[in-house]
Amino acid sequence: MKIIFLDIDGVLNSLKYDMSRSPDDSNIDITRLPLLKKLVDSTKAKIVLTSSWRKFWEKDEAVISQTGKEINEIFASAGLEIFDKTPIKSTRKDEILAWLSSNNKVKSFCIIDDMALGWEELTAFTVITNPRIGHGLEQRHIQKAVEILKNTSN
Repeated sequence: MKIIFLDIDGVLNSLKYDMSRSPDDSNIDITRLPLLKKLVDSTKAKIVLTSSWRKFWEKDEAVISQTGKEINEIFASAGLEIFDKTPIKSTRKDEILAWLSSNNKVKSFCIIDDMALGWEELTAFTVITNPRIGHGLEQRHIQKAVEILKNTSN
């Protein structure tokens, strides 16, 4: 199994998006979703939320919040679905390591985030976006993520 550990803020939105969107627009920039879909389709990877938004999302539709349902709808509109989410720990790195330790069928993984520091031993698996300059997730990030995910020695 291949996994994309996905942040949302700074990855699926950006400063440019926030400054141009209307109050009715989602906090997720839907123009970033086709890029994510391209990554998922080309690698057959599954999405695991690392974003703080994960507190609204649950696998069980019976207990998911309205915001979680909206996240699912936005992802589904691009043909995407969320597989799981990381547990709550002290750092995002610790959350990812905890998730990996409880899921032993992972062949490769990448982390897509806008946070550039604190990854330590996971640095080689990270793709860092820059939401202040760019649009969050961009084509160059997809290319790097594909390279990481195709490396089965992770």
